[in-house]
Amino acid sequence: MALRTATPMGDWRSVKATCDVSAGWVGIKDAALDDALGARVSFLYQINDGVAAILESADFGDEAVAIYHAEKIMVPKDTDSADVFTGVLNRVYWDPATRLCKAEYDSGYFWIGVNTEPADAADLYVEIDLKGDHAEVEVVLP
Repeated sequence: MALRTATPMGDWRSVKATCDVSAGWVGIKDAALDDALGARVSFLYQINDGVAAILESADFGDEAVAIYHAEKIMVPKDTDSADVFTGVLNRVYWDPATRLCKAEYDSGYFWIGVNTEPADAADLYVEIDLKGDHAEVEVVLP
């Protein structure tokens, strides 16, 4: 029997959130289409004290589904040479400026979870456990 680690959709937690970004929110499907065209577009947004994945795009003032906890979710990552996730269970940081995930700590990044699969520098996405906790900048490196 093959080892199975996939998580059913029921283990994702979501809320309805109102878009407070004047340019709107880009949802998962639209961000993936833009990535296919070569642009780095993230569907991760800071909503109050957390970071969530927006399911479908929303205009300013519209409601959208925000996934704030998911045991396994593919999220957009930076593709520069430092962003390599070797092994598993490494901390995943989120850059609020680019809204992309990073492997390396920086004083301005939020810790949003751990990786559940390795990812090379050139990979566009990394599978993570999005923890759904209060997103905050770490004061010191653990």
